Amino acid sequence: MRNREQRVFDTIAASELDALVITTPSNIRWLTGFAGSNGLVVADDQGVVLFTDSRYAARAPTELEHVASSASVIIERAKLGSAVGALLQDCDRVGLEADQVSWNQHCEIDTAWLVEQTVVATSAMIESLRSQKDDAEVARIEAAASIVDSALGSVRAQLNDQPTEREFARSLDAAIRAGGADDLGFATIVASGPNSAIPHHAPTDRQIRAGDLVIVDVGAEIDGYRSDMTRTFVVGSLSADQRLHYETVIDAQQAAVDAMRDGVATAEVDAAARSVISDAGWADAFTHGTGHGVGLDIHELPRVAQRVDDVYKLGTVATVEPGVYLSGIGGVRIEDTCVVTESGARRLTGFPKDPEVL
Repeated sequence: MRNREQRVFDTIAASELDALVITTPSNIRWLTGFAGSNGLVVADDQGVVLFTDSRYAARAPTELEHVASSASVIIERAKLGSAVGALLQDCDRVGLEADQVSWNQHCEIDTAWLVEQTVVATSAMIESLRSQKDDAEVARIEAAASIVDSALGSVRAQLNDQPTEREFARSLDAAIRAGGADDLGFATIVASGPNSAIPHHAPTDRQIRAGDLVIVDVGAEIDGYRSDMTRTFVVGSLSADQRLHYETVIDAQQAAVDAMRDGVATAEVDAAARSVISDAGWADAFTHGTGHGVGLDIHELPRVAQRVDDVYKLGTVATVEPGVYLSGIGGVRIEDTCVVTESGARRLTGFPKDPEVL
């Protein structure tokens, strides 16, 4: 936490700001450890101050104890503006998270809280820092991934019983929670047969049948950190067409993982996966980006797609998830969460990629 605090102070100074008002819950948690539902943080070169309400009077100081120069203030909502204004009275330029704050909140802060200051819109200032994970963060993500690996292994054979998508999702979710996860990483996707051609299909009462391609996209949460993994199965044996479909995506994913290194543009990794799929004649069937960052949020920086300017750095944790979706036939997506190390990319998700459930 102390290292994160200094990185934030340095970023504020480099942006020619005197202070930053932080309202995004995951940014607050990353900087302070506070995970309550109501919080606002002011950070400047004097330290970090968390404002919250009386529900967190006992909890907030405990969660902030690892931040070197932090304090918590329990305050009524009606008094929050005047308290923030008093704290920042000697500041000239104050940053405000433009990606999170509503227009009404901005107007209130600009015209009532910080009347004498210049309020400056900031974008992804903390999120950019969060994109480089420390060892403790990676360990939590890997622990969440391990729980999913075990849970999926324990229920995968149930596909032979031809459950509905919803029934299989419920079994998998229960196994994840029984395995020690604090929560699911996100709503589990189970998409079978023609539904597997829908990238973000929600499980239904469709019965999984022999010969179906079945996409399972699943994650877990540990201490606020999430994992994300997708595997595609077939009930029985792959047909010749399904095998070509599946192996193309496998090859695309491997090409992208091989390209994922410190200093490499994320668009290059997207292009590596997309090239394999394009060469197979399915360029138009790969309809989304190749990946995204994972951490306290299931989708965070960096973005891994065409026409983006993000770059991998040491400690970046991001998914690699190419897919090919053939309408009316089915889809294949293979996804691993990886961390960038000095030697390249290391997979944190480890479930085998054998698709056949025999």
